Amino acid sequence: MKRRPARTATPAPARLPAWWAPVALALGGLAVYWNSFSGVFLFDDLGTIVRNTEIRQLTHLGQVLLPPADTALAGRPLVQLSFAINYALGGLDVWGYHLVNLAFHVGCTCLIYALIRRVAPQGLAFAVALLWTVHPLNSEVVNYLTQRTESMMALCLLLTLYCVARQWRVAAVVVCSLGMLCKETMAMAPVAVVLYDWAASDVVSFRALWRTRWPLYAALSATWIVPAVMLATRGQTLSAGFATAHVSPWTYLLNQPAMILRYLRLALWPSDLVLYYGWPRALHFSDVWLPFIVVAALVTLSIVALAKWRPIGVAAVWVFLFLGPTSSLLPIATEVGAERRMYLPLVGVLTLGVVGLAALARRTAPFHRDETWSAWPAAVVAIATVAFGATTFARNAEYATSLGMARTVLERWPTANAEQMVGTELVVAGRHEEAVPHLQAAVKAYPPARYFLGEALLGAGKHAEAIAELERFTREEPSLAPVRTRLMIAKAYGSTGQMPEAIEHLKRVLVLDPNHAEAHGLIGEALTAQKNFTDAVPHYQAYLAANPGSITVWSKLGLALAMTDRLPEARTAFERALAIDPSNGPAREALKQLRAR
Repeated sequence: MKRRPARTATPAPARLPAWWAPVALALGGLAVYWNSFSGVFLFDDLGTIVRNTEIRQLTHLGQVLLPPADTALAGRPLVQLSFAINYALGGLDVWGYHLVNLAFHVGCTCLIYALIRRVAPQGLAFAVALLWTVHPLNSEVVNYLTQRTESMMALCLLLTLYCVARQWRVAAVVVCSLGMLCKETMAMAPVAVVLYDWAASDVVSFRALWRTRWPLYAALSATWIVPAVMLATRGQTLSAGFATAHVSPWTYLLNQPAMILRYLRLALWPSDLVLYYGWPRALHFSDVWLPFIVVAALVTLSIVALAKWRPIGVAAVWVFLFLGPTSSLLPIATEVGAERRMYLPLVGVLTLGVVGLAALARRTAPFHRDETWSAWPAAVVAIATVAFGATTFARNAEYATSLGMARTVLERWPTANAEQMVGTELVVAGRHEEAVPHLQAAVKAYPPARYFLGEALLGAGKHAEAIAELERFTREEPSLAPVRTRLMIAKAYGSTGQMPEAIEHLKRVLVLDPNHAEAHGLIGEALTAQKNFTDAVPHYQAYLAANPGSITVWSKLGLALAMTDRLPEARTAFERALAIDPSNGPAREALKQLRAR
């Protein structure tokens, strides 16, 4: 009977230097996101970056740290400061903003590796961090520049955990406070610290852990005063100013089980990603009882696991800890779901997956006669990394244009909000006729789209329909874009020759903003059309005070002054027009006639 040859001792693998993992993770992030640097400013980016004049005043730090209340940066001054630094270094060169977003993402990746490495084997920590780095579900936070709020908050939270792990307690409290200035979800940081301590500690009872660590937990909890003050003063408005965005906490909660299950599905199979899921739907419990039960069961199992299998339970509870603020009773009326909300929870999901894979490898080891069995989990991780990375690389390309992204949202998650996104982008592109059907479909369930429908109808030359839609919009959303809406209505009336109505709406604009130059200019034109030159003069003058380089308005002012026999002032006005453009024939001819009088 043949005997199996005796196994020879396997030499211990050479120990790699400590820096290899962070470098490998950074290179992995760069590899899958290098095609994202040419992405454009999308949707909210216009308000937070392109039109945000506050980020252009880095020398006035106090102003920079007061973000506009009507943007996604409200109550998040540290993120605005990062955009101000971006602007100071490169203006509106989008490449620099994308580079910084990726740098924050890679920073989070390295911290995830370091934190898991302190409680688990190196291979497991690297696998989780690598999969998280390239996972498509995180692509929104990297590609959509405004969502830097999420990555900066996550970086501060993970750095807080790292400081706690290294016993840098003062630093942990400082970093935790800074995170509170990035996004409100940072309020979960003290709880996350307790969870991480519980996973890393050898203490048998939680009571014993609390007795030794409560001063640190209390100090971290004291940082809650920061978001409380920010929310009370310049914080986010959950309905973003929409009067028609009404949703009760119960209705919002009923929408969440299906969203949570979708998030978990996307964590495992990230296909058909969606940038914007729209408003919550009107649902009853009978519509969602099955997803509700499934999610409740998962939460219950996580809590049970926390008591019986500490590291596994911590990873499971971690998922629901960070989904809780945005996926429970706290209603976010304008956004029922968002894939960026999985940025931190995804760490828990991937940790459970890799731990499960390692456990399966250990269970199957006795059935193998050689020692190559341990290679197959690494092969699975490698295949998943390539698949996730390729999907992320393809997803980056979908951020190339606003219209393309809007069409993607409509195709994958058709809602009234998605119709509005497509219609709005078509209006911006000047394709008003194409925009109208999309916006007409949108207003049925998304009333604020009526503003863009009015704009599209106006651009398409359908003035009466535009006026009707815009008038209704002002009644339904009285506090939303009142100046711009009144201006459009006035232009629509002016285009149809209804000057008294146009003037009435322009006067309402001046009540809201007495120095609105465009309104003054339009009133001047409307009064001139009525041959009311006397009243037109002060409005032209008000316009020119803000826009002294307007040849056209100097000429119109000259005409109005001439018609009211204020000839010296009229000659001065035409001379100003010619000083700006000496080749202006009409102004030269008018001045010649005035001098002849």
